[in-house]
Amino acid sequence: MLRRRGAQHIGHTGGLYLLLKSENMNQRHLERPLASVDALDRVWLAWRVVVHVLVAVLCVVVLVNDGLSWQLFAFAAVYVAGRFLPIKWLWVLCVVVLWTQLLVIAPTGAFLAFALFFVAINTLQPKPALLAVVGMTAIAVYGLGRHNGWQIGGVIGPIIGALIACALGFGFLQLRREAFARAATSRHAGEVEERARLAGEIHDTVAQGLSSIQMLLHAIEQREAAKDHPDPLTLEQVALARRTAKENLVETRRIIAALQPGPLLGADLPVAIARVATGTPLGNAFSFSTDGHVRPLPPEIDATLVRVAQSLVSNVLRHSQATRARVTLTFEPEHVSLDVVDDGVGFDPQQVPRHAGRTLGLDGVATRVETHGGTVTVESAPGEGTGVSVRIPTSTEE
Repeated sequence: MLRRRGAQHIGHTGGLYLLLKSENMNQRHLERPLASVDALDRVWLAWRVVVHVLVAVLCVVVLVNDGLSWQLFAFAAVYVAGRFLPIKWLWVLCVVVLWTQLLVIAPTGAFLAFALFFVAINTLQPKPALLAVVGMTAIAVYGLGRHNGWQIGGVIGPIIGALIACALGFGFLQLRREAFARAATSRHAGEVEERARLAGEIHDTVAQGLSSIQMLLHAIEQREAAKDHPDPLTLEQVALARRTAKENLVETRRIIAALQPGPLLGADLPVAIARVATGTPLGNAFSFSTDGHVRPLPPEIDATLVRVAQSLVSNVLRHSQATRARVTLTFEPEHVSLDVVDDGVGFDPQQVPRHAGRTLGLDGVATRVETHGGTVTVESAPGEGTGVSVRIPTSTEE
């Protein structure tokens, strides 16, 4: 009994090791796309510092031109206190109110409006920020008109400043959001690709090895039992080893199933590939269609086609800069084909270095397809998009 539990423990520990290895690989894959986001975050931090410095400089300008007042002191104090206030929208509101009070007595306080535009855009959600910018523009125009008379410069100046601030501020925020979205997409695609690769390696090594061990032990058990005087202890040990190998094979297959492509779970092949194609940031711009008479295929071909679709879709999202793409699954009498076409930047397949990410992805696709006797065809040129066609024979399986 102790030996049996020990063998089971070794098997379960091996399964746990494989799962931990998978998680570690995925974690490393998750970290890579964040490098560009980190760089953009550093720019974002520097930009916020520049805005704060601009506010400080303009406060000095007001102090030199209009002298010290309680309005200026209160404005500066509340602005500095904003770093420690948890409710940011309330802080922005207080800053705007005190700035309005300052503008009543200090005409040069209108120059602070340009910096405060960026403060609102950096701090508030887009809609409240836009309303704040519009309100401060109106206040600045009124303040300048009240002090200097109604002149075209006093009206156009704040409006142009507001437009520039909105273009720069909201444009940078949009760029930052897109960078985070691309990082999330790359992270998800890399995770799916790594899990599929690991599942294939486990199947081809551990699962096949355990299956072979189980068959060999069964043959030894039969030969020992056929002897005139079989050794009971040997039979018991061989039977224990065979059962342990069987149990660990079941556990290994469970791990492989957990690593299988998610879209294929509970769905047929067209639905699974449709999930892969339409579940991308391109949305409806990434279309899917089928051609020919849809029929069931062997499970291993289904799994391969889903993994291939995931890899090719990942390539489109990572490298092509496409605005539209199409995935087509075609059922022929003796073959099944998967075509992925995009309108992206394209590339020269003959000149891409072998270590490039796209080439590695296509090499992985070719390796998977060749295990089923299939072929991969790549058609691409710089500026003309890319088309990848995968063709796998099915006649021998029918």
